[in-house]
Amino acid sequence: MTEPQQQAMQTDSVLELMNRFQEPEMRAELAELPLPAGSRGLDAGCGVGLYALWLADAIGPDGRIVAIDPSPERIADAQQIIKNTPEADRITVRQGDATAIDEPDQSFDWVWCSDVLHHIDTAVAALRECVRVVCPGGAMIIKESQVLQALLLPGHLDLERQLQQADVEFQKQETGERSFQERRQRTYETLREAGLREISVRTLLVQRQAPLDAMTRRYIQNGIFDRTWGPRLRPWFGDAAWERRSSLCEADSPQSILARPDYYCIYPVTLFIARV
Repeated sequence: MTEPQQQAMQTDSVLELMNRFQEPEMRAELAELPLPAGSRGLDAGCGVGLYALWLADAIGPDGRIVAIDPSPERIADAQQIIKNTPEADRITVRQGDATAIDEPDQSFDWVWCSDVLHHIDTAVAALRECVRVVCPGGAMIIKESQVLQALLLPGHLDLERQLQQADVEFQKQETGERSFQERRQRTYETLREAGLREISVRTLLVQRQAPLDAMTRRYIQNGIFDRTWGPRLRPWFGDAAWERRSSLCEADSPQSILARPDYYCIYPVTLFIARV
């Protein structure tokens, strides 16, 4: 297996962990969104397919979901996760690109886009394409994790800020002038540039505390500490700061912060909801 393939597998695994970490709060939030029972929706950038499942559950047995993603590997993962579920016959999963949706105008009652828009260089064009396939009066819902920074190292403010800033600088190697964090924070602006005006913003908090459940621990350890704040950030740290990071973030460290009986985390998720 090539290194890019290994990285893709790791990314998909982290994506599933992140979605499952957020599941209780997000499934409750989906029930409050403007998703009419029996409606037809598009999951643009469906990833591993978990949100397609939860959206199908939210709109009930008469609703239908089309889930698209440009990655054939993620489509395969989504099909594997969705098959044999009660919602499977109401979800169509296929390879597709949010910048060129293979659907007629006004095909859907709403579009859902989760943790995807900040990855798209032509975000405004992608939004306009999504608007094209939504019926008048329908909804465009953009979900972005960590528009606000999470609190994952409580009591270690300076170190956490340093890790967050190093991650921003690392992202700029891929994204150019604006990091993913900056793109997330500009979602409202991007929606307006795409011609949408009736926009609401709301943020919910995923909060966990010790003793951590297995999913929370796996996501924070594998997805954040090992990957996002892992060896790729080493060039931005001196020896002393990196040693401090390792003592708190390495799973086998005697000082691992996730093993503390007083550990807690606060993780924000923001929804941008626009009427078409």
